[in-house]
Amino acid sequence: MPDITDESLKPKHYALAPKTGYVYVAAVDTPAPVAFPFEPDGKDISFAYKEGGTSKTATWKSIGNTSLENGIEMAVEGDDPETLGTWQVPALEVTSPPKSYSMTMNLADISVETLKLYYGAGDSAVTKGQFVIPNTPTTTDKALYIIGTDGKHVVAWYYPSVRIIGADSITLDPSALTEVPVRASIVKGRAYVELEGDDNEVKQETAKDGLGRVFPKTRITAEDDGTTRAPVLLKDSVE
Repeated sequence: MPDITDESLKPKHYALAPKTGYVYVAAVDTPAPVAFPFEPDGKDISFAYKEGGTSKTATWKSIGNTSLENGIEMAVEGDDPETLGTWQVPALEVTSPPKSYSMTMNLADISVETLKLYYGAGDSAVTKGQFVIPNTPTTTDKALYIIGTDGKHVVAWYYPSVRIIGADSITLDPSALTEVPVRASIVKGRAYVELEGDDNEVKQETAKDGLGRVFPKTRITAEDDGTTRAPVLLKDSVE
């Protein structure tokens, strides 16, 4: 995983209005892109890494266009903290109830890939380029990577395991782009891996027990000399 400690990449402040952003999906437990910070362009991202001496390729697929009007909504569910007390000490303790996290994304591409995510179907639902709505939908398990940018800075969220399914109705509105709303529920109890070195070797016995990782606002280019970090390798450039 990248180590974002370069002073020249620190922003002047941490507020961000992301003008553009991209959503990527990959197989569950795929490592996050290794070259952060980088300027996203919506193309698929691939890079080589090693695990236990074995060379592997991580591939992140762009989910395509998403809604401009309805941004990605990150939600949290669970009970509110409750104050517990005694007659002598009314506010003796505050509970920490469990929370679950999810996000809603409004996809703007009416493609086979987005329909599979919405209706809960695998590759078997595609017949001669057409999509067959399944009788019994099932969630699609993916890793998820979201990156937003204002042109000079980027922020990113990485989740090693989410479960995706349709979130709301599809509306065919002649005055607006049709949107396919899906919800990604973040899976608990996973552990994501870290990569190190020029070969992107998986660190042994250092898997982090967490829901994922957030990359705070960071400059894309160094403020002092304008140099950029190495770009993420695209799929066709992986040896």
